[in-house]
Amino acid sequence: MKTDISKTLLFYHFARKTSPLQRKRIEEWLRVESNEEQYYAWLEEWELQHMQYEASTDSALKNYVQFLDTNPLPLLTPEETSFGESSPKITRKRGLQWLVAASLLLGLGGWIFRDSIQYQTYQTAYGEIQRFQLTDGSTVKLNTNSSLRVPRWGFGDKTREVFLTGEANFSVTHTPSNQRFIVRTPKGIDVVVLGTEFTMYARQHNSKVVLSKGKVQVRYQQENTRKEVTMKPGDLVTFDRQNNVQLRTTRQASSYSAWEEQRFVFEETTLEEVAYLLQENYGLQVEIQGQALAERVLMGSFRARNLDELLLTISELLDISVIRQGNRVQMADK
Repeated sequence: MKTDISKTLLFYHFARKTSPLQRKRIEEWLRVESNEEQYYAWLEEWELQHMQYEASTDSALKNYVQFLDTNPLPLLTPEETSFGESSPKITRKRGLQWLVAASLLLGLGGWIFRDSIQYQTYQTAYGEIQRFQLTDGSTVKLNTNSSLRVPRWGFGDKTREVFLTGEANFSVTHTPSNQRFIVRTPKGIDVVVLGTEFTMYARQHNSKVVLSKGKVQVRYQQENTRKEVTMKPGDLVTFDRQNNVQLRTTRQASSYSAWEEQRFVFEETTLEEVAYLLQENYGLQVEIQGQALAERVLMGSFRARNLDELLLTISELLDISVIRQGNRVQMADK
């Protein structure tokens, strides 16, 4: 859709000076996904020029609740409420229309959507692997069921701080200003780097960092003490649920990013640990019949193009019965 939406018009809109017809045109313009980043960039510029305004968040929230009561969302169709690939785009476009309305009600300094505007989120679904290039030139490959939050503005200039949930392989570029690249995780384990290649795993069960090239510093919280570990190439740092740390050297650092090539490498990995992998990477509920079976270990490297191939290989390696019904898997001796 071709429109004459300009920065001047949007600045009037942010200042709540546009007419109903102009607001309608802006909504239609925002339906084009390529216009979203321009909208956010001009919004940031407008906010920086109007820093003297301090919003009353209490009254803003009250106004927003009143808006929700008088402007209910239309009912979604079954296709829109499904978990297919198209549903995130539908939800986002509907949300953008509400962002336009909410910006008129919430004084932008206290906007409850501020976090989602300031950060861009890259994410993968169960069984999906994606590669992304960040604006500072660094590349990130996200493993299945993972997400990475990156600042929309100033990344590579004002900050190089990202937030990881899941597993990712990083190739970090060096900047002329020697700016540090920091990866933060939900469990308070942070990796501070300057131009390097490493793989980071930040799941609920445990966390680990494997360094391939360069030098990184891992910072973590243990009880009430903030600690740090400096890694060299080939080092592997592992954390359990309580953030107890173990540092060792591995001769096969590349095996920890084998998932990039749809390969799985097991080094005396118990079946119980494999069950956690299936849960976190594929959303499966795994039941292992007996503690003795849960403690059996897998050794070796193999390729699996999909979940069924992975389950079949596990069954053949351990000579056990593996039965899958939907998202439930049962493992037992034959």
